[in-house]
Amino acid sequence: MPTAARGATLILLGALLAQAPLLTAAAYQPRDPEQSGPPVTAAPPTAPTPTSNPTATPTATPTTTPSQPLPEQPAARSWSDVVKQVTETSPGDLQLRSVDTSAPASSIMRCFKLDDENYCLGLGFVDQIPTGAQLEATLSPPDRHADGEVGDEQDIPTGDLTPAAFVAERASMPKTTRVNVELDEMQAAWDGRDKARALRLLADQAAGQEPAVQPGSEATPQATPGGPTPTVTPTTPPTATPTRTTPTQATPTPVPTPVQPPAAPVKPPASSYIMKGFQTSQEKGYWCGPATFQSIDWADDNQKDTQASWAKDLGATTSGTAISAMVEQTNLKTNWDKPAGTYIVQSVSSWNAQTFFTVHQTHLGVYKAPVIEHVQLLKRYFPYLAFNHSGHYQVGRGYDRAKGTIGIYEVFNERRFNSRGNVTDGPRNIPASALFNATLANSFKNIGL
Repeated sequence: MPTAARGATLILLGALLAQAPLLTAAAYQPRDPEQSGPPVTAAPPTAPTPTSNPTATPTATPTTTPSQPLPEQPAARSWSDVVKQVTETSPGDLQLRSVDTSAPASSIMRCFKLDDENYCLGLGFVDQIPTGAQLEATLSPPDRHADGEVGDEQDIPTGDLTPAAFVAERASMPKTTRVNVELDEMQAAWDGRDKARALRLLADQAAGQEPAVQPGSEATPQATPGGPTPTVTPTTPPTATPTRTTPTQATPTPVPTPVQPPAAPVKPPASSYIMKGFQTSQEKGYWCGPATFQSIDWADDNQKDTQASWAKDLGATTSGTAISAMVEQTNLKTNWDKPAGTYIVQSVSSWNAQTFFTVHQTHLGVYKAPVIEHVQLLKRYFPYLAFNHSGHYQVGRGYDRAKGTIGIYEVFNERRFNSRGNVTDGPRNIPASALFNATLANSFKNIGL
């Protein structure tokens, strides 16, 4: 009898297993490992009726309209908030491989609110969160020709990382690596949010707007455009030092206390120039970043490290160098952040030429610290050139208020890379309005200071 019962049981199990594939196919769908939440249960298939026709309208999915601002995260009030938001919103590897060509821009250049300031990865501190259409436009190459401009072109990418290359580079990283790189960028942003707030209030004043003061915060003294620079009172840092936690770290590592700049005096001097004798010339066509940083670091510690060593530290490739890397290394490897405060990536898209000039006077004349200029290297802004070139870094090192000029170290020498080019490297004085417009001509529209 036990043998007969066992045989009947096996026959019954065999009948059930024969039906199992049908049940499994109807009730289970694999989950994307990058997504969270319960698996989606598929509805049982239904046979079409003879009168039903296929519809050409696809099922609607919630998307962000290109003209609408990107979704905004809640304001981060601590470093742990920043770590949580960056980690949770960083796209997964499968997500980046499956999206269309326009989606990675909003996935990679994500925006966050740090207290009261907006910061977008790659773009820096911005007044307003950009729309999807604005981010897509950022990926388009800038127009290098002025109206009616004629002449020979020489397509030498002098070394800044374009927005399209920035997005592609970040998207190609494994998620864990990308999150760590994003947190490195956000560290400087978090530490420099007080500087960004002061710059925003200055820009509002220059534009004739009433500065927005958040409830419970103290008003910052304002400056008249071209006149005295406001005295910035830094926000007192919290007593408890926040800790940074990343997906690959089991033990949190302490975050250094942000370096705050001293209060600026009432008025910068009429002219000021720093870093005399520390000009450099880039050794490769795509090394404007390493050459600019070589000059900045050399003037800081009087030790001239090689451009090859800085190219490695900056992560420079044949596609160029990211401005976030330039800012990060300035904070890590130099002491310029002691007089000027934590260096940040700052968008100038909402500034005017007077604000741009006033900020340079404060940074160069009061803090005596260089500015990382991020321009489009075009003849109409830099007449010493024989050709138009790509996005580019220069050293902002001085100004003359009476002449309305900003002094730079040009690190690119056309003659070195083309016998028909001009000798262009060395100290140059550029009208402040021209340098401002050259910055706006670059798709990033930002500087490092």
